[in-house]
Order: sequence, then C-alpha cells, then structure tokens
Amino acid sequence: METKAIERPSSTRALPSLLGDGWLDRFFNTPLDEYFSLSRVVNVPSVNISETDKEFIVCLATPGMERKDFKVESTEDSLTVSAEKEKEEKEEDEHYNRREYNYTSWSRSFSLPENCNRDMIDAEYKNGELRIFIPKLEVKKPKNVQKISVS
Repeated sequence: METKAIERPSSTRALPSLLGDGWLDRFFNTPLDEYFSLSRVVNVPSVNISETDKEFIVCLATPGMERKDFKVESTEDSLTVSAEKEKEEKEEDEHYNRREYNYTSWSRSFSLPENCNRDMIDAEYKNGELRIFIPKLEVKKPKNVQKISVS
C-alpha cells in the first residue's frame, strides 16, 4: 500500500488552484467500488478453466462456502453452478474495514463443448475451491479412406 504525505495548501497562493486540493488524486487512487458499488453488481466467484488430454477442469474460488451450499447442473449444452449460503450470525464486535468475499448467493453458467461426457461430470470442494471435472469423449478417428482413380 502506498503512503502519501498530507500536504497543506500553501498560504502564499493568491488564487485557489483547480487541481490543487488533491481531489483528483483521491478520485484516481480510490477503488471504483467505493464510488459505484461494483461489489454488489459483481458478486460472483472468479473462475479458472483448464484442459488436459482427458478432461476439462473448471475451478471456482469460493472461500467460506460448504459442500451443501453448491448446486451443479448440466444440460445438453451448458453447465450451471450456483450457491446459496445461509446468513451468518454476526458477532457484535465483528467489524470489517473492507470485505470483498461475501458470496451469499450467485450463479454462473458455462457452455459445454460437444466432445464432453456429460454423464460423468464430477465435482469436489476442497480448501475454498470448487473443482468440476468434465471428462472428454474419445474422438473416433475417421476410417481410412482410400481414393480410387476413375479411368
């Protein structure tokens, strides 16, 4: 975190400066969600999607959740992950200066590729991360085609 010295306006200035009060610096150095409440709009966990030879892996960062909070569903062409957490009992002396991971309910949907086995999708929750394993179908190689010349 950057520390800045507090400057007092110079008493030798005859006219106040348009940019001299530091409001411009404060505006650009303050997180956007303080002005626009983006944390309420963007209240979904971050996701990483990777691929191996055998499967696709969808990882969602979901700290503070429990296995029972998740609902994972697949259709022919999509995967939907949602969660709803019951309201926590708040302790009286609990005070946050900033709280960014507060997922009470959310939902995310992903398009599934054609070459995945929807019947074998598996999920695990460990150390604040939900991992969904989507196995790939074996791709059938086209049969050897022999060209025959026409005479």
